[in-house]
Amino acid sequence: MQTKGGSLPEVKRQNRIKIKELIYKNAPITRTEVAERLRLTLPTITTSVIEMLTDGILREKEMPELDPHNPQGGRKPQYLDIAPTFAYALGLEHGPYHTALCITDLRGDIIKSETYPPASQNYDEMLADTAAQIEKLMTQSGIKKEMLLGAAVGLPGFIESEHGVIRSSARRGWNGKSFASDLENILNIPVMIDNNVRLRAAGEEMFSKQKRPDTFAYYFISKGIACPLMISNDVLSGKTAGAGEVGHMVIVPDGPVCPGCGNRGCLEAVAGENSIMDKCRAAMSEGKAPILSKICSDISAVSMKDVLEAQRENDTAICEILHKAVYYLAIALANVINLISPKTVIVDGYIMQNEINRNELASMARKNLYGLNDKEVTIEFIPFSKLSGAKGAAALVVKRFFIEK
Repeated sequence: MQTKGGSLPEVKRQNRIKIKELIYKNAPITRTEVAERLRLTLPTITTSVIEMLTDGILREKEMPELDPHNPQGGRKPQYLDIAPTFAYALGLEHGPYHTALCITDLRGDIIKSETYPPASQNYDEMLADTAAQIEKLMTQSGIKKEMLLGAAVGLPGFIESEHGVIRSSARRGWNGKSFASDLENILNIPVMIDNNVRLRAAGEEMFSKQKRPDTFAYYFISKGIACPLMISNDVLSGKTAGAGEVGHMVIVPDGPVCPGCGNRGCLEAVAGENSIMDKCRAAMSEGKAPILSKICSDISAVSMKDVLEAQRENDTAICEILHKAVYYLAIALANVINLISPKTVIVDGYIMQNEINRNELASMARKNLYGLNDKEVTIEFIPFSKLSGAKGAAALVVKRFFIEK
């Protein structure tokens, strides 16, 4: 049994974590407000705050406007905030279209970023390339290793983040590899890995310029489709590390075979970017997509960028293909909302750059919502960015190695 005296350092440590997290999420905030929200004494707060100010973790500032806690004027209270350049985080995403990495400060502002072609299918080559890319970015940024909290890498598939293992990935040669420890041994800095879309959700929770609810869903549409859930400020991964893989929700029974899992009628098989591109190429080869063919005459080179441009220019065949895909995406989204009733669903995906797709997804989903979900669940579209996954990985570093330490 632990003695009372022996538990005091742990109590102090836990209080420091709570204070740091509250300030991070609610700054600028006064010491009195921190004490009230955490139900701790003001001396307890002051002691911890002074230590963190001395360490450079926090900073104080006065607010120019009249403070509601001090309506009569006089000496203004000092507001607390995180010192964003106290430390830095490195995030990397091995996505299907590219590898992206960045270094951010504690608030998610990017110091330096870079993108590369997709990673090698060969695990050893991918590992060596990843380490070299990280080392190069650190050199270019001028951020020394001792200022870096650590690194995190996002990858598609089933990722066992607790043990740093790639459990199942479309890049078969990576499966079963202890990627986190392998990369950590090369770089000599702490490394974590997780599913890339779960990290995007973590990035939205930590780095968004607007405050996010404790519970929300993050609907990501690409070659793969996922909808991880942020529950009480933590991303649900599930027992098999596969929570949120709505791309393999059966949406058309006995539909086309899904290349990813081999089942029939998965959402990815009818509405993922690979499915959309296959249908668009078929339309081009049959002479049914004249505008898309004019934009890109080489069927093998046509891209999603070309497809979206053809949709904007009213290519009938392409508009119909995208309309059908968005319909399936909307049905899946409605099922997710009806199941968990999140306060907010954040939608992210290259296909949603076109306004017609955003409008159709939202309206079709709402037509299939049950009860109060139609009125009380917000569907929000965020701008597409190649760096969202890398920033999400950096956010995990800040959360695990700064806030929770």
